[in-house]
Amino acid sequence: MPESYPQLLTNKIRIIVIAALVMVAFGFSTSAFIAHAQSGESIRVISSSVESQFPEGMTFQIDVESDLRIDDVRVTFEIGDRGTTQYAYLDLDQTSRPLVDGELFHRTNSRDRYIPPGTSIKYWFEITADNGDTLITDPEYFRFDDARFEWEEVTLGSVTILYHGPVRTRAERLAEAAVESLEIMGPVTGADTESPIVMTLYNNNAEMIEAVVARSLATSRELITEGQAFDSESVVLVLAGRSDIGTATHEMTHILVARAANSSGAVPLWLNEGLAEYGNLDQTVSYERFLEWAEGTDRLIPLKGLRSFPGDPNLTLVAYGQGRSAVKYMIEEWGEAKMAELLATLGTGIGIDAALDVVYGFGIDEFENLWRAHIGADPYVEATPGPTPTVIAEPTPEYKLLTSPPESSSSGSEESESKDADETVPSEIIEATLDPELNVVDDELVLDENIAKLEAEETSSGTCSAPSAGSIDGTSGAWLLVVVGLAAGGRYRSRKSKASPKR
Repeated sequence: MPESYPQLLTNKIRIIVIAALVMVAFGFSTSAFIAHAQSGESIRVISSSVESQFPEGMTFQIDVESDLRIDDVRVTFEIGDRGTTQYAYLDLDQTSRPLVDGELFHRTNSRDRYIPPGTSIKYWFEITADNGDTLITDPEYFRFDDARFEWEEVTLGSVTILYHGPVRTRAERLAEAAVESLEIMGPVTGADTESPIVMTLYNNNAEMIEAVVARSLATSRELITEGQAFDSESVVLVLAGRSDIGTATHEMTHILVARAANSSGAVPLWLNEGLAEYGNLDQTVSYERFLEWAEGTDRLIPLKGLRSFPGDPNLTLVAYGQGRSAVKYMIEEWGEAKMAELLATLGTGIGIDAALDVVYGFGIDEFENLWRAHIGADPYVEATPGPTPTVIAEPTPEYKLLTSPPESSSSGSEESESKDADETVPSEIIEATLDPELNVVDDELVLDENIAKLEAEETSSGTCSAPSAGSIDGTSGAWLLVVVGLAAGGRYRSRKSKASPKR
């Protein structure tokens, strides 16, 4: 039986009243939650700040006014695009209540806590009173600059160059080169080129050495770090000099590769460094010379074995040459889109062999031989495991001076030919093997200034370092001459005795 009109009206009124009661109840509960979560009446922030004290750390400060006793103040911060948050509790001074002061020094002067200068840091405070009231401040952003200098900046597109001193023209030139490299390498890598990249420019090695990730004393004495990339923070450190454009664009490309591959560790060294060199706007011919030397002396390194740089500095330069040559061949032969697809595939976590097969239709071994055929080298043949050779001790240290390979024009004289021709390396590299007990010099010295810029070591953050030219002091140099003379004299007497007829 259908309901009468008065009954329908009564039911609608009941529904409206119930709905109103529910809304009021929900509104009251929501208001109560907000008052509890952010009680602006019981806790008031007077001021807050963060100050860089790089390289030692940074200091967070906050001044709070409250009639209540403050239980704790916590600062939470996110460093660049690391994807993680950190938090720590401030030390509180409540002797002048209702004013409460809080301070925290966050240390960054160790390898595991290091933050590169120029990094953007997002932070906020959470203040909790003894009655449970909590106030959370709005997030703020802070750039963690090197506190030793007063910085100015040049911004062009998505690139910001931080500099100090009378080098604005150099900073502008770097910004223009960086934007040009982004335009080239964006399509090649398929990476985001709109997100900001900050480059911090140092004027000399004395400034730079305090800014890079801590190393051992011995390493820091022998290496000049010309550039270092930090992909999670989108920061590049650059040492000003004749090669700073090449360094800046090389290191910046490491950031693009990491973005394209989701910071995956599946990108092998030869591909990572090869792409960085492809994006280098000031390429050197030295890598090509070392590649030619390695090809002619059967020292090419199998690409699948290039997971880290070799210990031999000569082969380190060969590795750069191989990477640059292989990447250039891939892009010229199959196009930029395929390279971008390869990096995206590596970003899923699969290895280089499987990724090459997915994108190009062949694995690493087949690609190796395609590339070798392209440069005119012999195909790669994997060594067959054999018996372990017997180690024979060499009681007499030797000194060997290695000369440069013949020029491509074949203009070398007959005097340069010898039975050791297949052992030659470019003249800039001198190898010295000395008695380790003398502790005079390291096994290998790089004397030529141009090659000194190219010697490199790689870390997970993309460090490119060069041996420091002239890093041997006068005393060590004198010992070196004495020991080399003795070694050479001993070798001469040994050869002379062998050449003498037996009586």
